[in-house]
Amino acid sequence: MARTGPQKIPGASQQHFFGTGQYSGSDMEINCGVVHTTEGRTLTTYGAGAMAPTATGLPDIKNRKLRWYQHYDVDESARALENKLGGVETNTANAFQIELVGTCDAKHAKSWDGKVAGVDYIYWPDAPDWALAEVAWLVGWLYENHGVPLSCVKDWLAYGADTRRPGVTPASYGASPARMSMAEWRNFRGWCGHQHVPENAHGDPGSMDFARVIALATGTNIPPKKEDDMPLTDADVKRILTTDGIVPAPSSAADYKTNKFWTVASHLATTTAAVRDLQKTQAAQTAAITALAKLAGANVDTKTVVTAVQKAIADAVIKVDVDINGPGAS
Repeated sequence: MARTGPQKIPGASQQHFFGTGQYSGSDMEINCGVVHTTEGRTLTTYGAGAMAPTATGLPDIKNRKLRWYQHYDVDESARALENKLGGVETNTANAFQIELVGTCDAKHAKSWDGKVAGVDYIYWPDAPDWALAEVAWLVGWLYENHGVPLSCVKDWLAYGADTRRPGVTPASYGASPARMSMAEWRNFRGWCGHQHVPENAHGDPGSMDFARVIALATGTNIPPKKEDDMPLTDADVKRILTTDGIVPAPSSAADYKTNKFWTVASHLATTTAAVRDLQKTQAAQTAAITALAKLAGANVDTKTVVTAVQKAIADAVIKVDVDINGPGAS
């Protein structure tokens, strides 16, 4: 079967490409995708290709991107699925396979050997939107160039233990309710997880929100998502302290030479008090001048006097306001 369409993923590293070596795969035309999690925090060697997927996504959390490594051509069978004698084909059943570096195991949902989820690694059931969007980019590219449908199975069960162990609640591992029958697998098109493939026992990628990946790939019906709860970096803290929480102090301030910055709170409090005082002064002066103009006699244009004086006061208020807020204030 000839390989059609582009076989190299744009921007993906070919540093760990195994398609030309001992474990090169068979030609096929992909029509479905399988998602795995490595259950590790670093890029693995996959036994020099003996257990490799088609591609691996390594999170670059600092820069909010996935670094893609391609191990086989797009239309070449990979080796990340178990394939038993008899039954159905798995790796060679037109399946594009993605390994996502990180975990789906709830015991690592917050921390892992002293490392912090969302900072040092990704717990994929709670993956930030940027990471899902990076997966969606590849899913969209495979649709546009190889026709892999933009759809996925419904149930992505939380990662759990083998159901054959006594006393363990059935979950994604082992003979789970999400596991496809051989007939379902033969006819499957779209995206599923390792937990869905027959002849396999693994439960990854757990309860990953792949429906959102599909929504991001299609750009339609994207459900709202709470902003990623990412801890502040040292750079974030420095930026907030040096820009977001301060304002230039007015040059007229008594402590300007020793303190050229005020906090927002002190700035607002000071400015509000100053404006209030100016408003009171303006009201009092306007009232006084109006009264004086009325007493000036019939030959004085009272309205003209009042207007001119009010304009003078307004100009004075603007000048004072600029002095308070600094040059360029409006």
